[in-house]
Parts: sequence; C-alpha cells; structure tokens
Amino acid sequence: MSARLKCENDELTHSAKNICLTVPLRFELNGFCLATIFWTSYTNDSKKDVPLTKESSTTQIIECNDLNVDIEYLIKKEPEKYIYTPIPKDYLSLVHCTVKYNKEGLMSKTFSLYFDGQNENDRTFLLTARKHLKIDGHSEYFIGNDEKSLKNLNDENSIAKLKGINLTGTEYVFYNQNNQQSVAIIYNTHIFGSKEPRNITVLLYNVEKPIHPLKENETIIGEWRAGHATDLIEIKNKTPVYNKESKVYSLELLENRVKQPSHKNFQLLITNGDREEDIIMQFGRIDDNNFALDYRYPLTAMQAFAIALSSFHNRFRT
Repeated sequence: MSARLKCENDELTHSAKNICLTVPLRFELNGFCLATIFWTSYTNDSKKDVPLTKESSTTQIIECNDLNVDIEYLIKKEPEKYIYTPIPKDYLSLVHCTVKYNKEGLMSKTFSLYFDGQNENDRTFLLTARKHLKIDGHSEYFIGNDEKSLKNLNDENSIAKLKGINLTGTEYVFYNQNNQQSVAIIYNTHIFGSKEPRNITVLLYNVEKPIHPLKENETIIGEWRAGHATDLIEIKNKTPVYNKESKVYSLELLENRVKQPSHKNFQLLITNGDREEDIIMQFGRIDDNNFALDYRYPLTAMQAFAIALSSFHNRFRT
C-alpha cells in the first residue's frame, strides 16, 4: 500500500532565474515519525509579480511509498511505546501479528504476541500473557511486556489484565496500563452441542475521548446494558456463512493469513462515516500453536491482544 499526498500548487511562469527549494515534511503521531516526504517548490528571484496561467499551473503528486516501512520502523524501534498507541486512522492496511500459544499441562497456558516482519525470522516481540484460574472459577490473563518473565507473570508485575467476570467465560473486561476499563468482550451464550457460530460484541472507548471513570463495583458491560455508556463504540463480528454442501459455516478471511478452520476464527467490523463496514481485526488459526492477529485503527496492540486472548476460553468447544 502507498499513502498519497496531493498538493495542488500554482507554479510561477518561467523567468530567467528560478530557485528550487526542497523542504522535508515530517508526519508524526504521539512522537512517532510515520512518514517523511520532500516537497519541492520553485520560486522566482525577481521582485516583480509574475502572472499565473492555466498552462503554468501544475499539480504536484507526492507518493509516499515507504509508509509501511515507517510503521514497521516505529514498531521495531520502540515496541514498548507502540503497544499503547493506535495505528493512524488513515493507515488502511492491517498490521500483521502472530500469537504463539503454549500449553504445559492442564493448568499452564501462556501466550506471546509478535509483530510480523518481512519473513518468519523477522518477528518483533510485543507482549506476553499468562492465564490464571482464580479460586472462585473466574479466568484472568496477566499481560506483560517482558518475554523473559512469561512464566512468572502475576498480579504484581503485570502491566495490564483481562478479567473474566462470569463463570461461563462469555464476558471479559480489559484493564489497561492505568488500571482503567477500556475494552469489554461479550460472547453469546453457547448451547451445548450446538454448531451455530458464536456472536461477539466488543465495547471500546473512543480513542479520541477520555475514558469515563467507573466506580469500583461498576463495569463497562453493566453500564452498556443500563444504557449509560454513550461514549462506547460497539463492534460486532462478521457472521460466518453456512455452506449447505459442506454443511459447515465458513468465513472469508483476508490475505490468506489464516490456514486452518476453527471456531476461534473471527473478524470484527466497524461502520465508517460512509455507513460501510470496515474490518478492523481478524484472528484465526495458522496451526496448533500459532494464530494470526491482524488489526488496525482504532485498536491498540494491547487491546487487540486482549480481545484475542478472550477467544481461548474453551466454552465446551475445540
């Protein structure tokens, strides 16, 4: 993908002496350099006013073909900063990541998130998580950014948490690095033995607005159900299509990233300003231990990772 910047400038007519001025333009978001382009302007060193004509007016098109490289650069340069920052809204491509799943015995489950580079050997570590089953039966995931402390992640050294708030594992709330509830994930209640695809609702605070503070006993889900959470973005998953011949539900996933069928495979949709549905996240199985996680604005890497983690609850399926 290439990002395009269109600058329409009326260029002065030729004179005996023209001066060419090249100025670098730097585009930044939260301190990140997203792209640097070079704007060239021609000026006349004469003090006289030079008339403009249709023939002399030109349209300058600047192609910024290395925006993808800049995104990759900022991720690799400062991954600790990147995990909290949404990808720019105008960046239309999905950011490709991989979740590595490790299971040791019945109780130990750990997860690692990597940004995918140019090939399989060019991955950048971003986040890690460890699943913990509480005494009361609720599941929670401790999230950290230190790959070496994966097996020792706990409530004290984690930077964020995903907490299950019911015993069936159908409702989760994500607490960010500031211990604020910023995302909630709700799955439809599964009827045992049913092969119907699951429905997912994700509640996300608008990144352009401050997070609404909640009381200790309040949750995003409770406020949403009571009709009080008007500043939340409601995101739904794309409904799989039933194939009568194969008698299975199928979902058309992007860019051939997902290799194997699984009930964990899903896409999340958001309605844009033109009332069209955009895919902002897709998640799916590559093999037994690796899952593709691709996302874009308005999600951060940490939020996308939390949503993906919620899908690993068994819910009586494989």
